[in-house]
Amino acid sequence: MSEDIAIKIQNLEKVFNPRSVAIVGASSEPAKVGYQILNNVVQNGYKGKIYPINRKATEILGLPCFPSLLEVPGDIDFAVIAVPAPLVEGVLKECVQKNVKGTVIITSGFSEIGKVKEEQVLKDIADKNNIALLGPNTFGFVYSPAKLNASFGPTEVLPGKIAFVSQSGALAISLMGWTMMEKIGLAAVVSLGNKVDIGEKELIEYFNDDPNVSVILIYMEGIKDGRKFMSTKIKKPVVILKSGSSQRGAQAAASHTGSLSGSDKIYSAVFNQLGMMRAKTFTQAFGAACTLSLPMPKGEDTLIITNGGGIGVSATDECEDFGIKLLEDPAWLEEKFRQTMPEFGSTKNPIDVTGGGGCESYRKAVRIALGEDKVKALVVLYCETAVTDPVQVAKAIVEEYIAAGRNKPLVVAMVGGERSRQAIQTFNESQIPAMTEVREAISGLKALYNWQEIVSRPKENVPVPAIPAKALEIIEAIRKEGRTFLLEHESRQVLEICGVPMPKWGFATTAEEAVKVAEAVQMYPIAMKIASVDIIHKSDVGGVILNIKNAEELKARFAQMMETVKRNAPKAELLGVNLCQMVDGLQCIVGMNKDPQFGPAVMFGLGGIFVEVLKDVSFRIVPFSETEAQRLVGEIKAKKLLDGYRGQGAHKESIIKTLMAIQKIAQHVKEVDINPLITNKDGSYAVDARIII
Repeated sequence: MSEDIAIKIQNLEKVFNPRSVAIVGASSEPAKVGYQILNNVVQNGYKGKIYPINRKATEILGLPCFPSLLEVPGDIDFAVIAVPAPLVEGVLKECVQKNVKGTVIITSGFSEIGKVKEEQVLKDIADKNNIALLGPNTFGFVYSPAKLNASFGPTEVLPGKIAFVSQSGALAISLMGWTMMEKIGLAAVVSLGNKVDIGEKELIEYFNDDPNVSVILIYMEGIKDGRKFMSTKIKKPVVILKSGSSQRGAQAAASHTGSLSGSDKIYSAVFNQLGMMRAKTFTQAFGAACTLSLPMPKGEDTLIITNGGGIGVSATDECEDFGIKLLEDPAWLEEKFRQTMPEFGSTKNPIDVTGGGGCESYRKAVRIALGEDKVKALVVLYCETAVTDPVQVAKAIVEEYIAAGRNKPLVVAMVGGERSRQAIQTFNESQIPAMTEVREAISGLKALYNWQEIVSRPKENVPVPAIPAKALEIIEAIRKEGRTFLLEHESRQVLEICGVPMPKWGFATTAEEAVKVAEAVQMYPIAMKIASVDIIHKSDVGGVILNIKNAEELKARFAQMMETVKRNAPKAELLGVNLCQMVDGLQCIVGMNKDPQFGPAVMFGLGGIFVEVLKDVSFRIVPFSETEAQRLVGEIKAKKLLDGYRGQGAHKESIIKTLMAIQKIAQHVKEVDINPLITNKDGSYAVDARIII
């Protein structure tokens, strides 16, 4: 982390825990933003000094006003700036004179309407003077521990342990109201606005060390500086709700790697690599955030308690889908839980206390589950019935959980009407995550297991791998020629130097030379492909012949190919042919392209027809370690094929070697395509390769 960023993060303490606050643009008119912000600061119970700044007023809401920051007699830690856009620069300069180290600029009218230069001026002032600046174009923020509501959003927020950071002010305001309704507590709500200075990285690293925050939840539309974001240090669970799935650049891409990337896949790769968890909906995001405040599970065996068979089956399906292991010990479950239900109840997992079991059945079953070490995590489900009050069920479970010392994770899903919603609020008020849908509850529990895996990862400082001198020499020579891509044999040469495993291969300009090359290394059976700077799609012009079995056939096929290609591409300069030993196995794809935000990104997935149909690929940002490469390989949906499903199998060590090797040229070329990389139990082989510089 650079020293400047470190100072900015340190100065965020002046934003969230200021001893004094100035509201520049404070107003006595209730319809104006300046009034709403000042009123929120006062009404929320902030205990520090409050200085309204207004050139015309002498008093607002019983507080004495000052015409400018410079007229305030005492020190100012933090300033809210809510004046017209043309006046913001002048106010920020007054902040410099007054030694204000924390600011939030509410004012809009900057880069969001094209005024980038005006916004950059604010950034330059903040950087030169180490001012932590939120905004502009933001609704402000709320920080519950300091009872500071420096926003024009709702006055009240239920205190809690979640820091909610949003790139959308409107969404943040609406979710503040939603969390109040659902009784979900928040430590902070921060609207980022245009992110001219303080962004997600700085806030994550500030909240990393904030004892009032357990979980960080971020709504994100995009990242301004991808490489800076990649250096974010994660100490606490981070849940990301990322909108948008742009396919920018895919239409013009000349390779599979480019067309398959798209910003959304790259963002998912970034989150995975950094150890952040991605949610698909805001309810899933908040469900995960609430669950991540629970104690870590001490094992995998999860128990489900329900009053309905259907909802129990649904939860079982979801657990299988999310990879959550259910406790399986029929005799033990019968012994422990038979006493909790009518005789027609089920002691299989899910434990079904039935619709007639009632409040006491839930109490007994939950008490047993919380008291038994064999149960590592607990899912409680409830379907609303006429004979049971869900609020009473909730109170009973809360009492048992508190009595057990909150000793293991417990998540709840309650399906029903208004009474069930009241029960959910009862749980949430007691910091027990409760949802209206089974999938959200199981998804929340999975987030806890995901975080457990993330914190167990080794802490690795991964350097950018160096390119071998010979490989760089080849690339630079081709660049000097004015070419934008390497021919196949040149690509093979560069990749082999870097450590990519190859089948037997060679390059020839005549039929006789082709036979000599093939027989020198016993290459048969052979694939032969035309080499020409003028031909991209070789098969379209008859430039690919497979399964050549001997020297006689090789000579004949060479002559046939030259004649066919000359006829189909008469203007193309034919340089010779690429020869490659044919190998059998599972087809994979490895590639690399340059993302405009995050830089070089390496891809792995199934190749051949699979890449066209399934698009089952994942990415990592360069540089990454062997451990991260292993995670990348295990991330694709068809990973069972790599483990040897129905006779298929993969040589994972050589796949990892390929992923590590391709990083060596990532800084020096635009795109790499190895499609397919054929893998079998003996090894992996790059049977086709393309590099664009």
